[in-house]
Amino acid sequence: MNTFKTSRTIALISFSIGTILFLLQAINKGLSTVTVIGFNYVKVAIIVNSLVFIILLFTLFLSKQKLETIKSIGIILLNIPIAFLYYQIVIHNLI
Repeated sequence: MNTFKTSRTIALISFSIGTILFLLQAINKGLSTVTVIGFNYVKVAIIVNSLVFIILLFTLFLSKQKLETIKSIGIILLNIPIAFLYYQIVIHNLI
């Protein structure tokens, strides 16, 4: 499996797990075990996605496949506004 396919898979898995946790939180409403799991998941996802991002940055400078690398970086970065939106909605509903 190459770096590009791996990074896209990680981005898709991060998005999918985050969305499932968000939907479970929306169903449960209020502070629950899902909330705690969700916040801990966000911490882990930030670390994993940051490492993938750093690897892709190195790949960008070392690889001849610049366009493919930039696309993979874009996909990883798309998770940031989605996670932020989910976070804002959850926090707003907890207060």
